[in-house]
Amino acid sequence: FDDFKSGKMAPSGMSMILMDIETHRTLDIILSRRNRYLRGYFLRYDRSARLAVQTVTVDLYTPYRRLIRELFPNAIIIADHFHVVAQAYRALNQIRIQAMNRAGKGTRQWRALKHFWKLILTPASELKYDNYWRRANFGYAQLTDIELIHRLLDFDENLAHAYRYYQSLILAVGQRSRSRLNQLLTTKLTVLPQPL
Repeated sequence: FDDFKSGKMAPSGMSMILMDIETHRTLDIILSRRNRYLRGYFLRYDRSARLAVQTVTVDLYTPYRRLIRELFPNAIIIADHFHVVAQAYRALNQIRIQAMNRAGKGTRQWRALKHFWKLILTPASELKYDNYWRRANFGYAQLTDIELIHRLLDFDENLAHAYRYYQSLILAVGQRSRSRLNQLLTTKLTVLPQPL
């Protein structure tokens, strides 16, 4: 299941696409993503057909999970990897902003964390380790992306911890490592928002 903007075509402006996750073939489009529309759509199928559903891949929107458990009680709910990574991306960015605020507006750390935000959110495999650039926020030192990341992470322990978690998560998703992904998703992240 995945929702998408469908404009005036749908009563709520959002519709639901149903796809076969293995063949990527569109099975159907439901005009609205609201629970009553979804419930009505799936209740057209008899109970035995709904009990035969083994897995449902969906985003992290809680009402969908409740509905899936009700309509497909035997199905395993799988979180769509795109939404897992997107949520981790947003969380890391929020922790970066908290680190900036703890450093204090206008400080060297604040400016560096603000200026290099894209680099912090870049997958580690895409960082340059052999090209040196002069970095104004670090006394015009010649630094690679990797060296710069290490200096940015030295500013804040929470940011460093969240960064390592984020990088491990996107690596596990990229490698399709189910065991590593399960381990990461069941690990309680110990980074807590700090009072500003």
